[in-house]
Amino acid sequence: MNRTPLPPVLFLVARDYGDLGIGSPDITPNRDEAYDQFTCATDAGEPVGVWQITTADGLPAGITDVTDAFERELQDVCIKRDLDFPAVRRLEDNPALKLAAE
Repeated sequence: MNRTPLPPVLFLVARDYGDLGIGSPDITPNRDEAYDQFTCATDAGEPVGVWQITTADGLPAGITDVTDAFERELQDVCIKRDLDFPAVRRLEDNPALKLAAE
């Protein structure tokens, strides 16, 4: 079976859509696209998490939570533009997830 090889880095942006549940747009190799998805979630006040997936030999090889890095970048952009920056709500801060974990 021939498969298109995966790019070396992929980004997954997961959002909590409230009554619709937790979901994600398609995984993207484009960091700017992932950042745009992240800022859309923060602007909407939705809990969000961002993971960077590295690949090797066409398969996932590692995953890193990069939500903090995206949040710092958003804060830097807002400071440079003299804008108020939205509070970033994390998926793990969702009360329903906290109950489920207990």
